[in-house]
Amino acid sequence: MKKLAWMAAAVLCCALASPVSAQASAQRQRTERNRIRAEEIQASNAASVYQLIQSRRGMWLMRNQPATLGEAGNGQLLVFYDGAQLGSVEDLRQMPLAGVQVIEFLTPGETEHRLGKYTTIGAIRVLSHDPTAQPPADSTHAAHPR
Repeated sequence: MKKLAWMAAAVLCCALASPVSAQASAQRQRTERNRIRAEEIQASNAASVYQLIQSRRGMWLMRNQPATLGEAGNGQLLVFYDGAQLGSVEDLRQMPLAGVQVIEFLTPGETEHRLGKYTTIGAIRVLSHDPTAQPPADSTHAAHPR
């Protein structure tokens, strides 16, 4: 019984001592919920970006509702490929996964901040590179002793 009480106390102390760690973990999970990385893309059997999103993050597509009269067209989910805006979500049906490294969903605020576009729903951004990946160490720029 004492052993169980000590274990419970230790777990409680760890939980109270690391709220920052728990917050960082929650933030990372939220971020990954809004991002599909190369490993997940390669592990899928999808033929197009649309099929992958539909099978892995279907909620992204459910946000794409027709605009109401008061929204004047801002009720559509915006779609971007390497910074270029595409016509609609339907363009993702013809987009093969070859060469795609990251697919991410941006909230309306992130869309306006990162891409300068206003939308009430958000955007899907498809990238052929991973902007969060660490660049490989480049030995050509290393300092040489003189």
